[in-house]
This record gives sequence, structure tokens and C-alpha cells, in this order.
Amino acid sequence: MRTASKTRTRKTRTSKKKSRRPPSMTMRGPRTTRLLPQRSPMTRLKGAAEPLAAAYDQALLDLDGVVYLLHEPIPEAAATVAALPGLACAPVFVTNNASRSPETVAEALRGMDIQAKASQVLTSAQVVASGICQHIGEDGTVLVTGSAALRAAVEDEGMEITDDPKAADAVAFGYTPTTTWRDLADVTIAVRNGAFWATANLDATLPTPDGPLPGMGALVGAVATALGRGPDMVAGKPELPIYQAALERKRGGRAIMVGDRPDSDIEGANRVGIDSLLVFTGVASPRFALSLPPEQRPTHLGWSLAALTETHTAPQWDTSGEAVLCGGWAVALEKGAMVLSGSGDSLDGWRALCEFSWALNDESKSERQFELRPIGPAAEKLLE
Repeated sequence: MRTASKTRTRKTRTSKKKSRRPPSMTMRGPRTTRLLPQRSPMTRLKGAAEPLAAAYDQALLDLDGVVYLLHEPIPEAAATVAALPGLACAPVFVTNNASRSPETVAEALRGMDIQAKASQVLTSAQVVASGICQHIGEDGTVLVTGSAALRAAVEDEGMEITDDPKAADAVAFGYTPTTTWRDLADVTIAVRNGAFWATANLDATLPTPDGPLPGMGALVGAVATALGRGPDMVAGKPELPIYQAALERKRGGRAIMVGDRPDSDIEGANRVGIDSLLVFTGVASPRFALSLPPEQRPTHLGWSLAALTETHTAPQWDTSGEAVLCGGWAVALEKGAMVLSGSGDSLDGWRALCEFSWALNDESKSERQFELRPIGPAAEKLLE
């Protein structure tokens, strides 16, 4: 029996020496259960061996949080936008804001040294107007509640504007800070009398120096409460119309959406079926991205808009299906915690963590944040 015991011990040690698993992936404690037995889980995040934008004909760029932040340009934005034509990728500046015309948006961007033409801007006001025209035709009459830019967009489609809610074939509803109870009442009357109701977006709040304040979604909610139903059409992200309008500008091409809001920019991209780049210059952080639900997960991660001009490492599952490798990093599960080890580019570490966390959440059908446990100084620094 002692001989057999020694033999077993010797075999165990030999097995450990021959293991091809890198030290950074070695499990300690109880053996973990594979996430998906018999095969490695599907990788969500994609790689790019060449500058990312070179794989696409169009880059749909959100504005606040991506190109600028509270009217201050993101440092890398101007150089990145200028580089896109050289990569055969056309920028389209996409905004839910219906209060500014394309000309005004382009002028503001040029004031930040960002190359932009009005023809490269797509606003939710333009999408509202075109959607209404498709529904009621150029001979229809429209009640406009919103900015001068929204009125101009409706007029550009050739439709007549009316102030009589009972004479309106459609309602174009956009945000202005001067909206009154009478305005909301007129929208309600028009829609109750059969008018087609299109609104710029459903953004619940607006960012201001005083913190989030009621936005378009709050105004829509007031009217919807009176009517007992919502709008017939919502133009802005994450709804489909604004993406479809952008894709119409280059039919048959490939587009990527770049945004900082997973619940708006990224979710809309997933709905319409295009790739997306989540950047961390706005509201989202890498740690926040770990618990994103499937519909809000991007295909690429980047520190900023400059990621369009960079290559991207694709995370890969090891052959056991128990660990994710990306660059010089490895992530595995140990005693209920996600263990990060290795070193290298910090974004590669977050790519590995996101890939692993998403798989765990899919397996457990949850959106929880797992404990993160670093091994080694590089991992400790990344998770500070």
C-alpha cells in the first residue's frame, strides 16, 4: 500500500510538471467547474490586427462623452477624426440632441479644431422630420413642439407647420427648456385626434452643471400619462431610426458605433446589428463594464476615440474553457472570485476581465459584479 501511495504521489507531481497551463493561470484551492463543458465559450470582444477604423466604411460618433465632454474637446478627438479619411472610414456625428441644427453642431466642432461639415452631422430632429414625412407625406401638416432646429428640419422636408393641434396630421416633439403646460396639452390634443406622434428621444435626464435635470423622456412621460400610451416613433438612440438613417448614407457598407453610454449608444448598435466601440471618456468605466447585460455589451473597448486608430487584442479562451487570455494577462475563477494575473497593456487586462465576467453572468443568468483578486504587482496596479 505504501508503494502504491508513493507511486500515486509521484504521478501527481509529474502531472504538475508537465502541465502546459501558464503559472498565472494555476488554480489554487478547490477545482472550479467549467463555465461551458465540452467547449470554450464564444468570445464577444473582437480583435483588430490593423487600425480598427480600417475595417469599416463609416464611424458613427456620439458627441458628448466621446468627441467632447461638457463642451471641452477630448484630447485625442481632433487627431482621430482627421485620421479617419486616410483609413477610408467616413465620420458621422450622431446626436440625440434635437435643439441644434447640423450647421450649428458642425460649427461648434470646428471651434474645437475638429474637422466637421454639416453634411457629416445627423441629429434626432432630422430623423423625426424624415420619419414624419414618410408617414404622412409632404402635403401633411405638422404641429412642432421644440426648437427652431426642429421646425427647420420639418420645413426642409417640405411639410407645412401648424399651430392648431386639431389640424395636425403629425406631431414633432423635441426638447426646449421653455416648454410649457400649454405645449404639452397641445401635443396631447393632437395625438388624441389621430396625429402621428414622433419624438426626438426618451432621454430621462439632461446633464447640467447643477446635476441631471428632467430631459425629453420626462416631457414625453407627462403626455404619455395623459394619453395612456407612448409615441408612435422615437428617433434617437437606442431606437433604430437614427441608426438606419446613418446607414442609409452609405448603403451596403460596414459601420461601427462609437459611444460612452452602454444603455444608449451600444444597445442601439446591437439592435441594428452593427459593431460598436465603448470608450471610457464619458459615463462608463472599465469596472462598470464588467456587469453589462448582453444587449449592452460592445464588440470593442477603448480608452478614448483614439482606439479607432489602434490595433486591438482579442481575448481568447484557453483549451479548458476555464480561463481567458488577452495579451499578457489571464483571468480565471477561484473560490468565487475572478483572479487576474500577468502583465501587459492595461486595456488588454480589462478585455480579459470583461470577457470572463460576461461569461460568468451569462452562465448564472445574472448581472452581478464578482470579487476581483489580483496576483502580482501589475494586476494590483490595474485594479487599484
